[in-house]
Amino acid sequence: MEIYFTIEELAAYLKLAEPTIRKWVFNREIPFHKIKGVVRFRLSEIENWINTGTKDLPDDYNENIEGGLFEENELEQAENTEAEEAKAGESE
Repeated sequence: MEIYFTIEELAAYLKLAEPTIRKWVFNREIPFHKIKGVVRFRLSEIENWINTGTKDLPDDYNENIEGGLFEENELEQAENTEAEEAKAGESE
C-alpha cells in the first residue's frame, strides 16, 4: 500500500518549514497529487525526487491543475519564510 503525506507530515519528514513545501507545490517544483481538493504527497515519488532531483511523475499526475492550491496569504507566508531561511543561512 502506498503511503501519502500531508503538507505538515512531509515538512516534518524533510525537516523543512511548511511554507517551503507550500511554495514548492505552488511552483510545481515537487511531485504532489490533489485528491478531492487536498494536496497529498506520495512517499515513493518524494524519495525518487530527492534521490534524482527530478519530478519523475506517473501518468496520472495532473500538471494542469488550475490555481487555488493555497490561499494568497499562504503563498506570501511561504515567500517570507524562504527569505528568512536564506537570510539566516547567510549569517551562519
